[in-house]
Amino acid sequence: MDRPASRVDAGFGSIVWPAPGRRGVRQSDDARHDLALDQVFARLGRDAPLAVDAFETLLGSAAEVEYRQAVFRGLDENASLRDAVHQFLRAWTSCAASERTSREARYPYESELWLLRAVVTYADAVDAFAQGLSEAVPSSAAASEGWDRLVDHLRGYRESRGFGRLATEARAVRDQIGTLDYNVLVRGARVTVARADGESSLGEAVASVFARFRQGDGADSRTELRETTLDHVQAWILERVAQVHPEPFARLARFAADTRDYRDRTLTRFADEVRFYLAYLDYLAPLREAGLPVCYPTVVEPGKRLHVSDTWDLALAARLVADGREVVTNDLALDGPERIAVISGPNQGGKTTMARVFGQVSYLAALGCPVPGTGARVPLCDRVLTLFERGEQLGTLEGRLGAEIDRLHELLGSATDRSVIVLNEAFASTALQDARVLTRDVLERIGALDALAVCVTFIDELSRLNEKTVSMVGAVDPSDPAVRTFRVERRVADGLAYARALARKHGLTAEQIAVRLSAPSREETP
Repeated sequence: MDRPASRVDAGFGSIVWPAPGRRGVRQSDDARHDLALDQVFARLGRDAPLAVDAFETLLGSAAEVEYRQAVFRGLDENASLRDAVHQFLRAWTSCAASERTSREARYPYESELWLLRAVVTYADAVDAFAQGLSEAVPSSAAASEGWDRLVDHLRGYRESRGFGRLATEARAVRDQIGTLDYNVLVRGARVTVARADGESSLGEAVASVFARFRQGDGADSRTELRETTLDHVQAWILERVAQVHPEPFARLARFAADTRDYRDRTLTRFADEVRFYLAYLDYLAPLREAGLPVCYPTVVEPGKRLHVSDTWDLALAARLVADGREVVTNDLALDGPERIAVISGPNQGGKTTMARVFGQVSYLAALGCPVPGTGARVPLCDRVLTLFERGEQLGTLEGRLGAEIDRLHELLGSATDRSVIVLNEAFASTALQDARVLTRDVLERIGALDALAVCVTFIDELSRLNEKTVSMVGAVDPSDPAVRTFRVERRVADGLAYARALARKHGLTAEQIAVRLSAPSREETP
């Protein structure tokens, strides 16, 4: 099968990190919180706790992004592949449970038997997974370096002498222990265990007598033993069976002593990391069922052109869908010299949500994840930096404005021309003229840096700052300006955003005045 020239690395070490030992930039907790991605990743972290690092660190190249996207596509679009992975993980969990019980065992041979069970489960899981992948991966429409490498690794591991000896001996010990015959004689409180002398099974004799009355297959009333550990009577019987059959139990003891660190480290890592993909796809599943579009973005480097169609807020959508409410989608676009989207418009009109979406799409695309939208072309960013309003810290003397300026200084100091910057209502705590000057200065610095950014502000004149800025406006219902549509449209701002904000602050909007005029006066109150 042909492969693109951008292969990241040879061999298989990780299904999440295509280039071993190389990491992108770890993102700040503030950025994830401001973008509401901490809400998303908290849920994902519960399902994939050992893969949390993958949600917090952006990839460093488009080739690495393509590696993850192809792994995602395999699980997303190939049901056979996903089933094989789920079956492997279930067996892996069962194996881990048996190991845990082995460590907690209290009686002779109990620990060894649980370890034997774990190893047999492991060997069977490896064989079944290798078979399932070899059948599922070639049928995948999307070529994947990650899955191909895993198939090659499994093939080589199964053919290795170490795994062959482990699997053969584990199954042989299991079969030998499982076919032992012995008698348990119970007389009152006295129990005796003795070797079977070749007598026929009473169960077979009973079945033979009643065979003539059989009219069909009966229901299987057997059940799995729910108790995971032995009680003292079972343990006593087990010890006596070992005395009656010393050789098989001596072999079991030797096997257990030689088999403590038997799992392949690469498969152990895979079992931890693949949950990164499964947890994210599981998060998307109910949103897709609700009709929300999801796509695999084209991630480019270098490049500045950004286009996303019908995108939506990943965290907000989960809440709205759970409540049975509609999710409004929007478009994003920066072309040519454009670098900064300046969003203005009425309060509660979707401006902050749109800013979050801008950051979310860039962040998720740099993780190699599918993103909200019907289609997306996104420049690969090295980090997502955010400045959202914070409450004033009473333990400091600098005040809200001072703290905000310090955060901006740190933000601009770490930003590069590949960064994505999200500013939401910066300098809202200061006077209009000060906010205008400070925000203009920040936007000019971002423009000089040539980074991509979005700025939510009531100073809509900043959308006309230079050729790098474009205007986006929160739309209202044309028939009723008081009704927000939550659509954010690319069009020239009308210059009234700050006037509306000021009027609302002082209770002078048309709606507020109408409410006061309709209220009864004090003289009219009985």
